Amino acid sequence: MTAIRMTWATLFLVLFAVILVQWDKMEPKVEDTALMMISRDILSSANEFKNYWVVNGQPASMDKDNIEVTFSRSGWPLVLKNNHLDCEQWLHLLLPRKEQIDVVTINAYENLTKKEQYQCSYGVSNSKLISVMLINGIFKVKVGFLDEG
Repeated sequence: MTAIRMTWATLFLVLFAVILVQWDKMEPKVEDTALMMISRDILSSANEFKNYWVVNGQPASMDKDNIEVTFSRSGWPLVLKNNHLDCEQWLHLLLPRKEQIDVVTINAYENLTKKEQYQCSYGVSNSKLISVMLINGIFKVKVGFLDEG
């Protein structure tokens, strides 16, 4: 009876070791997939705001969860503070379940001289980033995978 238990214990340990080794290989791909899903969630949320803007007669702004949402000329949601983009609140607005993403750095870019241009880049773990952009009336979300060379 003891030999059977030892065999099962050994088999279990070998199987567990194989899973651990394979997990290290799979983890980056799992993270990449999660970031792609988050980028789709952000885009979907922005589309919901744009739909609201269209259906409700193109209002200039609205209040959502104590966040003042300003709509762009093309109906995309922005969060402005003192006429400047508030990237942290923009992310919170577009991704209310923010616990899904651990933001390490936030960079903002605005260029309002010629046409509407807003961009926030959110640095996340492992040298990856999510960029949320409104450029010339086009809303985009991109995921950047930087080489860890």
